[in-house]
Amino acid sequence: MSKAYQTVAPDEEPFLAKEEGEVDDEQWTENRQSKSILDRLKRLSPHWAWICHAILLSLSVTFFALSFCSKASETTDAEYTEKYSAWSPAASAVKYETQHFDLPPFTEGPFVGMGDDVDKAWDEISAIGDTMISRDEMVKLGLNPDTSLAITDPRDGKPGYRVAIEVFHQLHCLNLLRQNIYKEYYSPLGGDTSDAPQDLTGHLDHCIDALRQFVMCQGDIGVFSFHFPMGDGDPWPNYSTPHTCRNFDSIRQWAVDHTVPRGPDEPEH
Repeated sequence: MSKAYQTVAPDEEPFLAKEEGEVDDEQWTENRQSKSILDRLKRLSPHWAWICHAILLSLSVTFFALSFCSKASETTDAEYTEKYSAWSPAASAVKYETQHFDLPPFTEGPFVGMGDDVDKAWDEISAIGDTMISRDEMVKLGLNPDTSLAITDPRDGKPGYRVAIEVFHQLHCLNLLRQNIYKEYYSPLGGDTSDAPQDLTGHLDHCIDALRQFVMCQGDIGVFSFHFPMGDGDPWPNYSTPHTCRNFDSIRQWAVDHTVPRGPDEPEH
């Protein structure tokens, strides 16, 4: 007896295929899910695609802006100097860096002792000429131009006021203290250590107090530990610790580049 053909709904076709061994349960489920997703996507408004693109673009721009602001918010050396230091014509030369002090238990090095080589080393870091600033810059410093030494640059006739960078005065004072330790060597050579006792004492007192004020002004909050370099159980300070410093070579080079020679009629100071 022949089979009678019947119309089958599309949704029932997988069942027939299953019965005939053509489609298993897992494949049928995947087909249904794929069809369901496609149907939903077809029903979605085309505007949703643009909305998704806009959201992703906004997120991208936001993260980029946050990254840029984070980098831009880092304080530069110039900004740090301007915020925490008095105005100086040499501010542009300031570069901060981390340095470890070199202070072994037995002091040694090119700046220790006496003699031509030691003097040369000290002259290299302290015997730097003065520079010159304008009247407006004098006012900016809070100094009175009318009572300050006015000069004329002998190279171009430009008027201004002679100024010196503090660090070189401080180094001069330290050098004088060093020379006074070896006074028997330096006094016969002339210079500050050969001054009359009263004058030399006054100069030394000035230097000591100038350095005291400088050290207190800086208020170094770095710390140092103690160790046993001699191996005898006697603790020694370990001064070779990190400090945030201004690069001295950069400041010295600025001072050298901006040194104004003394004019023929300019008084000594």
